[in-house]
Amino acid sequence: MNTQKHLSYIMLYITFLLLLFVGSTFAQVLIDSVIAVVDERAITQSELVDEFRIGAITDKPLSREPTEIEKQKQLNYIISRRLVLKGAKRIGITAVDHKKQVAERIASIRARFPTEKTFHNALQKQELEIETLERWVYEQVIYDAYYKRQFVNRVDSEDIDELAPQYFEKNKAQFIAPGKVTFRSILIAVPSDESEEKEQAAKHLAEQIHERLQNGETYDEIEQSFKSEKSISFNSQTLTTDTPLGAIITELEPDERKGPITVPEGYQIVELIKKTSARQKEYSEVKDEIAEMIRQNKAESEFKKWLTRQKAREPWYILDDALKRVTRIRIVPTQ
Repeated sequence: MNTQKHLSYIMLYITFLLLLFVGSTFAQVLIDSVIAVVDERAITQSELVDEFRIGAITDKPLSREPTEIEKQKQLNYIISRRLVLKGAKRIGITAVDHKKQVAERIASIRARFPTEKTFHNALQKQELEIETLERWVYEQVIYDAYYKRQFVNRVDSEDIDELAPQYFEKNKAQFIAPGKVTFRSILIAVPSDESEEKEQAAKHLAEQIHERLQNGETYDEIEQSFKSEKSISFNSQTLTTDTPLGAIITELEPDERKGPITVPEGYQIVELIKKTSARQKEYSEVKDEIAEMIRQNKAESEFKKWLTRQKAREPWYILDDALKRVTRIRIVPTQ
């Protein structure tokens, strides 16, 4: 994995001592362990921890301490990213050419939060600086640009044209269009913060409406009698049968009703209008999807080969004992 001339760097980075950390009130000294080295550049404990904290901002935070396997996987990704960034620099891919993408991704992350204040509060909760997040986004953009140019764009389109129909014939069961149900709906809305008493009242009202329908009143008559009630909505819609509500409705016969059904929005009464069965999709419907899947699989395969060659060529190593000492990674919910 490593050449002899770089072994001396192990001792150099093991003895890497202190980084100054400035807290919100007091200056503190933080021992920031080196856990890996790539091309003579250290990867520290704080960099690994930041990866998990950034994940809490851009995705969903872990509800527990990361496992050893998760920490190892994330460190391997950081190492791969370092090698990709070096390759990108070698062929002239820089942030200057991708300023727009960097800005768009930062804006997309900010848009996950209702206000600028809540965004910065989330960063503070994760003990992240905005500059750390921006640097991470920059590296992701460069990584993606290199991956697309060197691997995705180099997949032979003629190979895909040949392989795609073969894949479809062998895997037709993957390409089934689910059945559909078209139905009328009466929804009695219950806000998530509603009291239990009012929730029970809404359920009782839904039961009364369903009983009136069963006793012969029409859907239109019920709609007329509740047209001024804002918490009750009437509409017709179509769902696929692979959805939770669609799976319930597909068991009905046309004009048959069911309810009240508990749904996230409250209580729902449904009346089936019509349903269609699942069907086999035609190749023309899915050829683009299959082509993209093959392209991505081939790109991933070539990338793994490239990464193996880079790891054999470039000096890198992981300090296993230091990695094991990375504990108590505190990741808190952002919302």
